[in-house]
Amino acid sequence: MSFKRQLSILSFTLRGKPPKKGRLQDAGPEKVVKMVGTLEEETEEETVQVEDEETVQVEETVEEMAKVSEEAIKTKGRKVPGAATYKSSFNNEWTSKWPFITVGSTSSYYWCSICRQENSCAHQGVRDVTRHIESKGHQAKQQALKSTSTVKNIYLPVTAEMSVQEVKTRRAEVKVAVAMVQHNVSFAVADHFSPLYRECFKDSPTAQNFKSASTKTMCIINQAVAPHYRNELVLKMRENPFTLVTDGSNDTGLEKMNPITVRVFDTTKVVHRFLDMCTTSGRNCGTADVIYKKINDVLIEHNIPWKNCVGLSVDNAPVNTGAKNSIAAKMLKENPSIYIHGCPCHIIHNTAKHAGKRFLEISGFDTEDLVVDVGYWFKGSTNRKGYLKEFCELHGSDYMEMLLYISVRWLSLEMCITRILQRYGPLTSYFKSLNEKQPRFRRLMEAFSNPLTEVYLLFLQATFPVFSTLNLLLQREKASIFQLYEEMTKFIKKRCSRFMTPAALRGGEVHDIPYKDPLHRLPGEKLNVGFTTRATLNRLLEAGEVTSQKAQQFQQGALAFLVGAVEYAMDKLPLKDALLKHARFIDVQLRAEYPKEQDQVSEEFMEYQLMDIALPQDPTVFDVEEFWGRMSTIKNKVIGLNQFGRLSKIAALVLVLPHSNADAERVFSMVGLNKTSTRNSLSLDGTLSSIMTLKMAGLEPNCFKWEPTPQMIKESK
Repeated sequence: MSFKRQLSILSFTLRGKPPKKGRLQDAGPEKVVKMVGTLEEETEEETVQVEDEETVQVEETVEEMAKVSEEAIKTKGRKVPGAATYKSSFNNEWTSKWPFITVGSTSSYYWCSICRQENSCAHQGVRDVTRHIESKGHQAKQQALKSTSTVKNIYLPVTAEMSVQEVKTRRAEVKVAVAMVQHNVSFAVADHFSPLYRECFKDSPTAQNFKSASTKTMCIINQAVAPHYRNELVLKMRENPFTLVTDGSNDTGLEKMNPITVRVFDTTKVVHRFLDMCTTSGRNCGTADVIYKKINDVLIEHNIPWKNCVGLSVDNAPVNTGAKNSIAAKMLKENPSIYIHGCPCHIIHNTAKHAGKRFLEISGFDTEDLVVDVGYWFKGSTNRKGYLKEFCELHGSDYMEMLLYISVRWLSLEMCITRILQRYGPLTSYFKSLNEKQPRFRRLMEAFSNPLTEVYLLFLQATFPVFSTLNLLLQREKASIFQLYEEMTKFIKKRCSRFMTPAALRGGEVHDIPYKDPLHRLPGEKLNVGFTTRATLNRLLEAGEVTSQKAQQFQQGALAFLVGAVEYAMDKLPLKDALLKHARFIDVQLRAEYPKEQDQVSEEFMEYQLMDIALPQDPTVFDVEEFWGRMSTIKNKVIGLNQFGRLSKIAALVLVLPHSNADAERVFSMVGLNKTSTRNSLSLDGTLSSIMTLKMAGLEPNCFKWEPTPQMIKESK
């Protein structure tokens, strides 16, 4: 990325408005007197309230002092008092104290129904909760909720034409419709809900008036609920930097799906939301011109400016990232500052495939063919599985199902290899004992009769975890772009350390590693092929089951695998991307190193470097997004302005940038759960698009706790 382009990205965050003047700054004398009188009246009312509550506060103060004393005893001798309890769990007493706080998807998270978001409480427990409640974003949403509607008045008539009972019935219809979407239930089931409720709850007026069949349920989702969350997203995109995430489907129908989702920073975290399905059709439905025009039309329709788009996340297909006629090239004409990011997940997957081909050329062993043959040999045959179970019992082990290898699943090959090795003895006995004529059986019998097959599989099992670890990081939903450069560098060095001398890896940039120089390589018997692999190879050599020539051939194949992996990764991974390298300042543990040039944010950055930040013992529980959300609310005690205003804006901009295209893959998985063979008539731009909007809106995890807004109830008729 050019220096000019980096400046244009930073200029986005430095756009702002002058600080607002104080309330009394421009007021005349008469106005000041009025305001002072109002304040005096408010003070008198508060004084009466304080006198009524004084006794209760004294009792609470005594209890709090007792708790503080107990905590002081517990924390005695700690280096960081009060911060020793990491990986805290949700406490049900929090819900009693704050009804809007409930347990999240796991015990390490809590759900705030006011902000409609899930946050971690694994670091400091109740302090994580109180910090969120005291945050600027939560306070603003709580105040807005008080001024519009509460749980109590949600049962009141929304308009003069609606009775209280009608509001209750409509609320129930909306809640049931949303619950069906959250649990992927077909709308056809709604035809039976109305008579079922009337039969089961005869004494309930709400159940007796419940009349929402499949057609009305779809209308509620399409016209009342989905537009609300879509408008919320559009408003965020008009005011904040965002990243567009897209990918094309492989549908064979008349319409092709190109779902557009958005990453945007919302108060204390980056959220991933659904914007539009962007369907295309016709002979040119998959071309860059047609897809880009559709995306552009969606932004124009919602009045979303291109200048707010700071990133594009796509896979590495030429139609997406080509130099000339591609979606990325056309978007850069609209906004030259857009950061185009391909998918490192695909690159890591292809790195393993490329290295496997190098191994095949020398050893003659095709890993993918073996795992495919094993999986499909036992698939769908109870008889064959029964024979294998008998051999498992003979070897004193439990029966385990053989896994199917799916080439497009990034992590499935390692799992298949591990499962074969777990039952390698029974499998070897099975294929050596039976006599079948099918070609697949003959290939498997030959493979399991070769003693080196186990060595090959053990080598790959010892090698693949490095690929899987990086791929799992890239598939995280949490913002991880600030970790990408460091993790890619570690990946390259770990590959090199298996076949190079330690001296060749010391110092310098990763591009300077002389991995092609034979003088810096380890001899065959010193290659790091895994402890179990080396022990098994030595045992076979001593037993005379493998010749030294075959062992040398294996070592040459292992070297070719490792060198091929490094060569492909060096060529394809974005190791020279300046943005990825300088984005590391987001990580508080690396704040002393980057960036080297701060320009207008230099003063804020120096204060950030000098901050005393309490880090947990386990860095994985530290929520970087929440940290920078809090940084944006810190005020300067002297002038009252944001202390880290510019720096927090830059951090938010970096955090919304994509670290992979796994978000788009998750979207298609979600589509597959709803557009099934029994629900194949869902309109892509209509009902299916509305379903995706709701499923990605960050609703309350427990569907029965979600509450519709008064406007939703009003529009649900």
